Amino acid sequence: MSDATGCGWSPVETQLGVALPDDYKAFVDVHGPGSVDDHLIVCAPNAVHDWADLVQHNTWAHECVRLDFAGPDNWSEGWPLGDASRWTPNREDVPSWFEPGDNLISWGYTRNGDFLFWHVRPGTAPDEWPVVLKERGPYWEHYHVGFSAALVGLLTGESQSVYLSRWLGGPHTYGL
Repeated sequence: MSDATGCGWSPVETQLGVALPDDYKAFVDVHGPGSVDDHLIVCAPNAVHDWADLVQHNTWAHECVRLDFAGPDNWSEGWPLGDASRWTPNREDVPSWFEPGDNLISWGYTRNGDFLFWHVRPGTAPDEWPVVLKERGPYWEHYHVGFSAALVGLLTGESQSVYLSRWLGGPHTYGL
């Protein structure tokens, strides 16, 4: 099957090293990359615009989180986020729910510089990955639900976010 960005899912899943959640793939197959309410960007593979490309964005998001997890004195590129040997002592900027071996894959971001991730846990099916938000500073929100449920919850107000709810009032729009 081909997605709205003009390619199949296998190449990007191979590049990321994991299969992606089915609800996200279905959303992107229909809608492609875009902006919800001109604030929350949903990235997609091989997007025409670099700012909406899933792999490029995920690489950037990982660089930012590595800096938080390792601290400015120990930061370097290319290590897995779940490598606890690289984290700062006492896990100062590593959220308590993030364990050694876990990973994050960023599927989106906000115009304020916040990142939206799936919390990838070993042995957990992609459709069970919860969405987390990392605001531009040191704070995290954990939604305990996947892509579709998090997006619907945030747009309907069923899920409240200290960082997102005020920006997603409605009526809602989606587009590039």
